[in-house]
Amino acid sequence: MIELNKREKRLLIALGLLIGVLALYFLIVMPIMSLRESINDEYEANMTKLSTLEKIHEQYRDVKQKVSLYSSQLNNTRGITSLIEENAQSLNIISNKTYTRDRPTITVGKYKKLSADVRFEGVDINSILNFIYKMENSGMLIRISYLRINQTIKGRNTYDVTLTFNSVTSQ
Repeated sequence: MIELNKREKRLLIALGLLIGVLALYFLIVMPIMSLRESINDEYEANMTKLSTLEKIHEQYRDVKQKVSLYSSQLNNTRGITSLIEENAQSLNIISNKTYTRDRPTITVGKYKKLSADVRFEGVDINSILNFIYKMENSGMLIRISYLRINQTIKGRNTYDVTLTFNSVTSQ
């Protein structure tokens, strides 16, 4: 066996400690640090995916709410002319109404398109704007397809208004 002096023994012990520390670092510390780094990267990726999912869910809720609103509006069976009469009466312009005409119903698949014409004479602009607002926000799928405003000879700030309303209902 080889005899080692004191200095060589210390160098071998130092070399053994160095190899042990390096083994400890590369076999234990480095895998833990790389695992921690990969977990942080995965967490950030998951948070990005989660925020995208939340946005998609919010859009889904909005679309679902609109679909339920439109389906309830499609199932509304009130007539356009009765709604015109009711809103004109509430705004005190029923006496200015000269006519209301229903147009023929157009059926496409399971939906019916209803149209009605109405004419007011000698109405102020605020009343007619309130009337249009009430009609379009009545809970039915109703929109204006034709609007004509003429100034009357009767007086200042009064107008003759012709409107055509379209509505869609399900059969």
